[in-house]
Amino acid sequence: MTELARGVRAYVIIGLLAALSALAGIFTLPPLDRDESRFAQATAQMLETGNFVEINFLDTERNKKPVGIHWLQAVSVAALSDAEAREIWAYRIPSLLGVILAALAAFWGGQKLIGREAAFAGAALFATTILLGIEGGIAKTDAMLAGCTTLAMAALMNARAGENPGWKTALLFWFAIGLGSLIKGPVTPMVAGLAIIALLIWEREWRWLKPVLTWWGPILAIAMVVPWLVSIQIATEGNFLREALGDDLGPKLVSGHERHGGPIGYHLLLLPLLLFPATLFLVPGVGRLVGAIRQKTDMVGAARFLVCWAVPTWLVFEILPTKLPHYVLPAYPALALAAGWGLVELVKAQAWQRWVSWGLFAFAGVVFAIVIPVAFVMYGNNASWDAVRLSLAGFQGGFDLGLDPAVAAWVFIASALFIGLTAAALISDRVKPGVLALVFAVLAGLGWQLAARGAALPNAYAVRLADQVRGAREYSEILNNMTPDEIVTASSYTEPSLVFSLGTDTVLGSTEEVIAFAAGREEPTMLVLDLSRDESLLPALRSVELHAALADFPMVAAYDALDVCHRTLASGTNYSRGDETVLAILFVNCGSGYSVQPPRPAGPSDDETNPNDPQD
Repeated sequence: MTELARGVRAYVIIGLLAALSALAGIFTLPPLDRDESRFAQATAQMLETGNFVEINFLDTERNKKPVGIHWLQAVSVAALSDAEAREIWAYRIPSLLGVILAALAAFWGGQKLIGREAAFAGAALFATTILLGIEGGIAKTDAMLAGCTTLAMAALMNARAGENPGWKTALLFWFAIGLGSLIKGPVTPMVAGLAIIALLIWEREWRWLKPVLTWWGPILAIAMVVPWLVSIQIATEGNFLREALGDDLGPKLVSGHERHGGPIGYHLLLLPLLLFPATLFLVPGVGRLVGAIRQKTDMVGAARFLVCWAVPTWLVFEILPTKLPHYVLPAYPALALAAGWGLVELVKAQAWQRWVSWGLFAFAGVVFAIVIPVAFVMYGNNASWDAVRLSLAGFQGGFDLGLDPAVAAWVFIASALFIGLTAAALISDRVKPGVLALVFAVLAGLGWQLAARGAALPNAYAVRLADQVRGAREYSEILNNMTPDEIVTASSYTEPSLVFSLGTDTVLGSTEEVIAFAAGREEPTMLVLDLSRDESLLPALRSVELHAALADFPMVAAYDALDVCHRTLASGTNYSRGDETVLAILFVNCGSGYSVQPPRPAGPSDDETNPNDPQD
């Protein structure tokens, strides 16, 4: 391991591992609901309007998180793509950079604390952890937050080393505090502040903090945040802080906000899965921390720092009623560095510690080996009975029966590769622990990213409803001689991914509202009806007989009045709600003589054959 951890080579290896972990699926996964698409859409609107102060989703103020991630996304999109292209990968680049920053910062600071080899092992494991890789491929705040927080803690580690750190350490610390505050408010200052307070209480020593206790440091952090904060308060007439604190942060402190609750111990239960592959060395690492503190070895200061970094932050999020898996990500670098320390000094670990870590790693491997292919089989096609019935009623396309053999083979090969690497890590850990076990563990982490985010999820067609609608919009070129981005869409399917995919002019509302919107227009319009939300319209569309029976319902009557010229559908799963979903996609007011009318109850006027009826 000494050769791998030497010189600039170590930084290159860790940076590449972090990049590869985050890159899996970054170009192939669709826009995700709901947070990612809300963040990306708000950034797109900034680029479209030139207003980089306010944060809006369509016509609604989004006063929840600070503006930092939107500015970084805007720079990325402006440099690599544009707002009209709606290429989600361009919005994910800041998260990719956040992952790389977090891994490099963990290594830079960790080597001052626990030695170069242990820091290299810990940073490599951290770079390939499941949770960090996932966040690195999503266009929201948490990967860059992890980067800022880890950089701030690395600066503290550098200050604690006592090797004349100088003003650059203070600059990095306060810059990270300021940027972290712009990314996600109080989280970065909270993590650093809790660690400092815990260490001061524990050690009753403050002189190690002198390198970062500069008069200009807080001024720098304040100068980074306050100008925008004042501007947004003025622009929103004081609504930003009132809503961010009162409507977003406040409810999370007292209840499971937005149904994201969980018991105390929630994050601990998920740890073996989300910290994978560092799980393999975690318990020996914790053993090294406890041993150093109890025996008061020369590593006691390092052990205290890692404990004070991880434990207070972890307890805050365990006690917090609102829980999401990524909340504890800022504590993961400390755990990974402890795991790296445990690997380097594995010979000192007790047998039970190694067996427990081995068992946790094996458990995570088995869970993933089952979940990845099963999830693909469940969502690899988007067929449903409702889609079949609508197809028989004249709606074109919209679903596939069965799995594509080539895609299925790719998913199962990637899953088998992950299983093989996981088994190799387990065997090498038992037979010849050390650098070989580290290599296979890191490769197993990358193998998970490849199998899950590179193969299974991008090919889970059933969850790509927004992509299906975007594909159906291509009909506008045939029906109306309009480019797809020219036709206005009104939709009762209200997931943010649809808005990001189709554009800011998308109109969202209830079924009644979007039908009324289409009826009130003379211009060509695409209408998307979420039939999983409507009990009366769905059977009316399925068959002529039921249509006649339900003709007196106001919604059915309003639908009858539409000038429908083409009908298609999208079918799949709304994973945000957990519902099987069918979307009826209608083109109305085509104005080109092309007309494919919906099925009507049989009557005297239906004796003649309609040449445009797709059932003929």
